[in-house]
Amino acid sequence: MECPCNGHIERFVSELLSTGSMLSGVVGDLIDALPADAYPGEDPREVVVEMVYGTIATALGAVDPQDVRTATRLIDLAGTQVLEHLRLASELSRRMHRSDVGPGRTYG
Repeated sequence: MECPCNGHIERFVSELLSTGSMLSGVVGDLIDALPADAYPGEDPREVVVEMVYGTIATALGAVDPQDVRTATRLIDLAGTQVLEHLRLASELSRRMHRSDVGPGRTYG
């Protein structure tokens, strides 16, 4: 699939999707692999997420905090925009495929 985006945007999206998928898989696999009594009184998911946080913090600890804040805003913006476009597409689809609407305008 060829992206009509600029190269840096295509790379960002590719990295965001790849890393998000990988991290979700790792967290899920680690949670599934834990014995039921591994952390009594604690939520296993929270324990694993805290471990991942600690690992990522070792890499980002030396990065300029403003760069981390900017990256966080970009990730949030990307996710928000995807959800907004999905909402708009869903609304448009509902309008286009209404069975109770006669001929005429089905947009706007």
